[in-house]
Amino acid sequence: MSYFEEAKQKAREVAAVAAEKARAAADSAKISAAIIAEKRELDKNYRAIGQWYACEYAQSGVPDAIADVIAAVRASQEKIAELQASREAAETAEAAETAAGVSCPVCGKISDTKFCPHCGAPMGE
Repeated sequence: MSYFEEAKQKAREVAAVAAEKARAAADSAKISAAIIAEKRELDKNYRAIGQWYACEYAQSGVPDAIADVIAAVRASQEKIAELQASREAAETAEAAETAAGVSCPVCGKISDTKFCPHCGAPMGE
């Protein structure tokens, strides 16, 4: 066997080993991705169970072991409601402030400045 044939054969062997390792790595990556997807599904189901439980036993019948957790859930729900009300009030106030402005001829945003703060176009007279 000549030197070139030996080199060619060795290159084939190296390529075959590399291809097998690449297939094994791809298989491992697929399995890892499947595991991650299943863990996400499991977490989603756990959250659904917890949400159902918190809603089902909203008023009474909560075991002492999770009473603190249920109280924290209620506090978070109240805080979210307060923040949403605050955001709505701020948006209403902002709408009232901009109602006195002029509509931008380019983007349509309302402003009382000489140039549009959103797109930079001159607001005109």
